[in-house]
Amino acid sequence: MYTKKHFAILGCCLWIMACSADLVPIQSGHNRAPLSSQANHTAQLAQALQNKSISIVQLGDSHTAADYLTDAARVRLQQQLGNGGPGWAMPAQFPGMRLARFTYQNQGWQAVSSRTETSQNYALGGLIATPSVGAVMTIKTREPEAEQTVIVSIRQGQNDEDLTITDSNGQQILLSALPKDNQWHFSQFTARFPITIKAGMNFQTAIGGWWTRNQNRQGVVFSALGINGFQLNQWKRWNTQAWQQELNVIAPDLIILAFGTNEAYNGVEIETVKQNLLETITQIRTASPNSAIMLLGAPESLKSTAGSCGLRPEKLTELQAMQKEVAQSQHILYWDWQAVMGGECSMKAWINQGLARGDGVHFTASGYQRLGKALADSILALRKQR
Repeated sequence: MYTKKHFAILGCCLWIMACSADLVPIQSGHNRAPLSSQANHTAQLAQALQNKSISIVQLGDSHTAADYLTDAARVRLQQQLGNGGPGWAMPAQFPGMRLARFTYQNQGWQAVSSRTETSQNYALGGLIATPSVGAVMTIKTREPEAEQTVIVSIRQGQNDEDLTITDSNGQQILLSALPKDNQWHFSQFTARFPITIKAGMNFQTAIGGWWTRNQNRQGVVFSALGINGFQLNQWKRWNTQAWQQELNVIAPDLIILAFGTNEAYNGVEIETVKQNLLETITQIRTASPNSAIMLLGAPESLKSTAGSCGLRPEKLTELQAMQKEVAQSQHILYWDWQAVMGGECSMKAWINQGLARGDGVHFTASGYQRLGKALADSILALRKQR
């Protein structure tokens, strides 16, 4: 079990007009100059940061699903700007996945992932929970939180019964989709966690996720929506209308895309990945036109640790170059994860320092924490971009 520790900040590699000069990567000599291009909605994002009221949503693969990197960024941002709430909660607990701010007790709710079940109707995030008759689930926050405004993505058939929610104050809430047409809708209520959700006769009911935020809408909310082993093209398995509608309702100030590792390992054609990325960016902009978008470049990773530097996935360099080019052409923020690590040939140093795992792909809790703090500092630096 990993514990939270504080580590020195690595480096600022958020490519916009400028980057903080006092941040140094783990290995010197690898940091690259920022791109001279202005990303869309940077001024609005800077204003949200200055107002200390900002919502961030990160979507990605196992680096996001572990919620170590994102929680380190969340903690650092909330230390500076205030705690806006614990953010998104997955619909139920999924094996091998973790949320730093939530725990689950579940009896009778089935967790279904778009990674493995391709024919389901998914909302944003690609995860759903479906109840058996009489199913009960309790969702707790790991630390006490203020009373939360909760937005739930839910779909139900016309004969499904309302769900009953009881919060820690004993308040009872009836939760249902309106209308009950087996399409995704949103229900909002106010509650104090933990909450317990009970199902009756609910043969078509599904929950897509729980969005939580302090009622005063002050502070930082940083939501992590990740799936282990996920690739960007698998986003096509989600109901496009549903996830776009959900993004429109949530309207984050910043949407972070953190994909690429699995594509590089699986040898996917880079042009195919590029077209998927461009299509996703266009769809996000249609759904949430005022959101800034940030692309996290694929991190340094290894197929083998043999030799002085190890063996990188064959497609990794080409994929990273494509991501940078797309960020420039689409005028979105780009965070150079590999440069933060120290550039090429940095993964073995991270492994040797206990910051990355021996598989050459994933990081230890302390490594993710270091990266998350660097990401948070890059975001905080945007306050100067107005």
